[in-house]
Amino acid sequence: MCNHLSMFLSLITIHPLPEEESKVVDILDSIQGLIAANADCQCCLFTAGMGKSICYMERWRTREALDRHLRSHLYCRVLEAMELSRIPPTVEFYTISGIGGLNLIENVRLNPVHAVTIERP
Repeated sequence: MCNHLSMFLSLITIHPLPEEESKVVDILDSIQGLIAANADCQCCLFTAGMGKSICYMERWRTREALDRHLRSHLYCRVLEAMELSRIPPTVEFYTISGIGGLNLIENVRLNPVHAVTIERP
């Protein structure tokens, strides 16, 4: 029996012109709550800084839910925000089958890997 936990992550980096940045933020802000309200959406957020790229992330429980979302009317708004990128946006989809949290940090810090020493002639 396989107790396999998977999640599906979408990462999009948009590079708007400074005068378009607020429009991208407004678009993403207007849909963030609606997307996050979907029971299959585990997380939806974005970060924006003055004159910087905007990073938009969604995390989905199933591939089917992600696929439905990609075909949805709401995703048209994400595409609209992407069209405001001055260079092609970076679009990445990941299937994650294992994750760690604070326990990963604790394990790594308490059990450090021994450093490899390089001998010099």
